[in-house]
Amino acid sequence: MVQFHLQQPERAQALLSKDQIANPDHFRLCIIAHQLSVLEASDKLLALPLYQDKIQLFPHQTRTALHVLNNFSYRALLADEVGLGKTIEAGMIIKELLARKLVKKVLILTPAPLKYQWQEEMRSKFDESFEIANTPDIYNDYDKIIASIDTAKTPRHAPIVENIIWDLLVIDEAHKLKNSATLNYKLVKNIKKERCFMLTATPLQNNIFELWAVLDLLHPGFVGTKAKFTEEFVADTDGLKIKNKDELQNKLSKIMIRNLRRDTGIKFAQRIVKTHMLEYSKEEMDFYNQVLSFIRTQYDEIKRLEKVKGLDEDQDVEEQALLSEEELKTMAVRYRQKGLLTFALIMLTRQITSSLKTGIAALQRYKETLEDEKKIRVLEAIVFKGQHIKTDKKCDYLLKLLTKTKDEKAIIFTTFIHTQKMLEMELKVAGFSTVLFNGKMNPQEKEEAIRQFKTDKQILICTDAGSEGRNLQFAHILINYDLPWNPMRVEQRIGRVHRIGQEKDVIIHNLAIIDTVEAYILNRLYEKINLFTLSIGEMDTVLSELKNKGSVESAIFDAVMTKKEDIIDDFTQATKRVEEIKQFDQEIFDRPSNEERNQSKTKSEDKLKL
Repeated sequence: MVQFHLQQPERAQALLSKDQIANPDHFRLCIIAHQLSVLEASDKLLALPLYQDKIQLFPHQTRTALHVLNNFSYRALLADEVGLGKTIEAGMIIKELLARKLVKKVLILTPAPLKYQWQEEMRSKFDESFEIANTPDIYNDYDKIIASIDTAKTPRHAPIVENIIWDLLVIDEAHKLKNSATLNYKLVKNIKKERCFMLTATPLQNNIFELWAVLDLLHPGFVGTKAKFTEEFVADTDGLKIKNKDELQNKLSKIMIRNLRRDTGIKFAQRIVKTHMLEYSKEEMDFYNQVLSFIRTQYDEIKRLEKVKGLDEDQDVEEQALLSEEELKTMAVRYRQKGLLTFALIMLTRQITSSLKTGIAALQRYKETLEDEKKIRVLEAIVFKGQHIKTDKKCDYLLKLLTKTKDEKAIIFTTFIHTQKMLEMELKVAGFSTVLFNGKMNPQEKEEAIRQFKTDKQILICTDAGSEGRNLQFAHILINYDLPWNPMRVEQRIGRVHRIGQEKDVIIHNLAIIDTVEAYILNRLYEKINLFTLSIGEMDTVLSELKNKGSVESAIFDAVMTKKEDIIDDFTQATKRVEEIKQFDQEIFDRPSNEERNQSKTKSEDKLKL
């Protein structure tokens, strides 16, 4: 039995009322014909006037949107190279389908860190309000939904998601669906959808079979069975060599769009990274070392807890099975507490290098969580020492740095609101015009802050809330007052100014103190492996290649505390792997550039003349 989900029931009603339907097959053909007629030969985007003043559009994005609408509006893989604006292309297509009333029920599945960025992009650029599916009832209560794929696959969410017939399903970071054995893959497979678009800059990462898996999920049978695909296009058992490249590219062109940087004609701004290694005063350094020593002692205690008999990863499963329910509950509480304690120590370590005042405030809060009187007295003595320090080398250097910007707009990033407020006060006293941006502000306040920065304020001081979904390319100077330990956070900060449309080279200033954790991260991670110089969007690929799939912050913290460099070696290998991926990607997808094609055409014409 065939089921039809109609986006335009009024059209069906009109046909029925006029007695124009002979039988069910006739009815089906009428509906399909009507839908095709709406999309036939679209030479312009009907919804374009609604958003063109809010976005700097590029020709390849408009071409992509029209190509999808005209040629494969039901299934498409948007696979532009990194940094070319796939999210914008997807937003244009979604807006067009909504405006033409071809879709109503829309679900966007993304990795968890990107769901709010998608929500903000759709709201600010396309005036479309999408709800975040934090609870299962959202799917039925609203028509336009954004969900983390890891949330959507859970037992509470998956049955509801799979029971709804979606007019449009959009999947970001689609390359993560390469394994058909995962719950993510099975979820997408089971979702009922009329239209499906997938986005990825890296359609394959390890072998050609990953590309087959993604395409077969997007459009089952389009590239044949895995055996047939292998027979036609794979030249080795590992899927690392291809054959019949032209035929494969021709096949892919009917379902995949991949714009290459060299064909867009876009000039991408350079990143100029300037790291400023500062030296604490003797009082500041003594204070920092005392705090770090206290943190290391606390962490050593937590590590010893791991060796206590309990829910250890190395513990025999059968041994765990012999424990009583009460013992298991007690261990679970202890391990949750261990995780929270470690997180608190990580935050404390980051806060003391952010600013002196932020560090002191954090120590005072941490003291309230202690029960050991001896530890409390130790911490009180450290706080007392910090409160009597009169210098702030990092803040003093920042003021000198800003005086050299010649009244150009600059963005200062800090992780902590306490530091943000301190900087606001110091900069105002020094005569700079500033505006704040942080996650505690409502949408209207955020919009007003960006407006003020764009018009009459010189300095935007923002927390990492400003690194998500905001285009600030009218500025090109960025200062990392404190440094996130997760490189993706740094990339998101830089991405606010280093993006399509940036007309000036982006200058990135990193402030760090010698012999601190931030200096260690800069020297051992960012500069040694050149993470700052990655192309737009490549950081996500690097992180996906890490062997350590846990928290990057926790791994770096452990490396600093234990003086082991496993995470550094992991990043080194991951960046090498990304280079291999890029070469493999080029082998499969690369095609002659426009210039090369024109030269080849000219040579052919010359031969004909001869």
